[in-house]
Amino acid sequence: MDETSITNDNTLIVTGNDDLSQYEKDVLSTESLYNIHSSATNDEIQSIIDNSKSGDTIQFNDNSYNNISIVVNKKLNIVSNKNSRIYTSDSISAKAQGMGIANTFGFYFTNLASGSTLKGLTIVGNADYDIIVEGGSSISIIGNTISHGKKAGILLNNSKYLTVKENIIKDNYDGIYLNNLNRSNFTNNRIFSNSHDGIFAEYAVLNNITSNRVYSNGLDGFHLENSKANSILKNKIIDNAVSGLRLEGYTTRNKIMGNNISLNCINIYANSYSTEDNITHNTIMFAKARDTVYVSEDNTGAAIVFGKKYGADKYAKMNYEYNTVGMNQCWDAKSAEVLRPPVEIGSNWYLDNDGAYGLGHICPLVFGGALTPDEFKHLSMGFGGDENGLFGQLYEGDKPAGAGAFTVDNVNVNGQDYGSFEVGEDGRLNLDGLDLDEFPAGSVIKITIGSNTFTVTLEDKVVSNKQKPSQDQDKVDLPVKEGASPSGTGNGTGSGSGSSTGSGSGEGNFTGSGISVGILSGQSNAGNGDSGENGGGSASKGISAYEITKEKNTPPTAKNSQLLGVFAVALVILIIALGYRSKNKDDYQLDNHNFEL
Repeated sequence: MDETSITNDNTLIVTGNDDLSQYEKDVLSTESLYNIHSSATNDEIQSIIDNSKSGDTIQFNDNSYNNISIVVNKKLNIVSNKNSRIYTSDSISAKAQGMGIANTFGFYFTNLASGSTLKGLTIVGNADYDIIVEGGSSISIIGNTISHGKKAGILLNNSKYLTVKENIIKDNYDGIYLNNLNRSNFTNNRIFSNSHDGIFAEYAVLNNITSNRVYSNGLDGFHLENSKANSILKNKIIDNAVSGLRLEGYTTRNKIMGNNISLNCINIYANSYSTEDNITHNTIMFAKARDTVYVSEDNTGAAIVFGKKYGADKYAKMNYEYNTVGMNQCWDAKSAEVLRPPVEIGSNWYLDNDGAYGLGHICPLVFGGALTPDEFKHLSMGFGGDENGLFGQLYEGDKPAGAGAFTVDNVNVNGQDYGSFEVGEDGRLNLDGLDLDEFPAGSVIKITIGSNTFTVTLEDKVVSNKQKPSQDQDKVDLPVKEGASPSGTGNGTGSGSGSSTGSGSGEGNFTGSGISVGILSGQSNAGNGDSGENGGGSASKGISAYEITKEKNTPPTAKNSQLLGVFAVALVILIIALGYRSKNKDDYQLDNHNFEL
């Protein structure tokens, strides 16, 4: 009978086993690090793994290994420091057949392999899957290149607490296929050029998918089905052939936030019975119309399409708000189903919206719950200054609001180009890099994004408050005045003087208008005349945009004559035509946009 024994120096000795080759005996005579050379057959490697101890390291040292199909049934570290190429087998090994495994594979981790690591390999598939994890826990797949899986690069089934990070997953059918996976982490992977989906996830719960780049896949970037409470954060999901993100089945409380989902045929396809899914603070731009067998062409080129299943359940509702949406070829929001109540969406920042209503290319069946277009929910942008310098800020009504981060390719002030700036998820466009203390009255601001430019003329100056007050002065805040709404509607009443309007024109489907507010002024409905004139309707609160200083011991009655600094705000609403315009397809090529993959 075969026996193994451990010597005092922890050397593994195998005796009486005529089935072991001399190579296996030599490898197993070392301590816990087993060096695997390319001369080893698959059966020899499998035998070494079967005879190793839990916690041992299996190291591939040579350039390439052929016809590999390994079952891992204990906790092992399987590594390579040379990116060894593992060519998987297209046949099922005798061991796999005995276990009833139906699919071919390169590495198969059983539930007994929990705690294992697979790291540093280049796996080239001739098998159905390069890697399968079945029923495992706390298994890490790190820093591998995984390609040419006939069904998927990685299959993760009935498992939990897995880590998949820093892998390149390409040229498979599906990149990663998840089924009944819980509490696992996927970070910093590049998943691209797979012929079907980049990631396909069903019955996935409480997983964290963060900072991955999922692009140029043949169907969807990320397909999420019958899944709940997953966090999909800060991923770049770019230039996939059909959908960037597709929701199907029943989806509940998934958090989809801070992603750049752009340049897909449909950036988001919401076709699930959705309950409390949160899609917020994403950048959703440049969707491209194309003819595809998977979806009707009149739904392509859209930031988001609400599919037929979305509204079938009257209780279904997702939170779709505070996203940056714009420059999509056909639609900023589209309903694919006519026979349903209007879809309700929240306030989003539409980069090429109509100045009167903030409407993008919005399907009439998507009105955000508005009864009329002027009630449509949207964000607007204002310009101002504070102790950090000049800035732009997104607002919802009179409150600052965030949205998806995006890049302004160039800011031009009065003919001077100042280059690129970022708008963060807090909705703030920091312009302190302009090294300007103010925008003088009459300033012309041109903002370019992609091939589109919009122009705003400010009639009142906007002042930076970078300079600190002198020691014999202190600051007081002026109470908020009514009548200066950041949305620019100006339908409240006001007092004081100095109200004026600004107007602008646009290129590349941009037009703009601005409202600048003078000292303590309110904007009238007429848009001109003395402050507060024709200000019918209910009053609306303004921005806390004024800051004044006073000398010490100044009598209260003299405060109004001691205004030493005024924070002026110019409100600007970007414009999209209400009609559904098409744009030149050349404007939507990946190389024309600043999306680093």
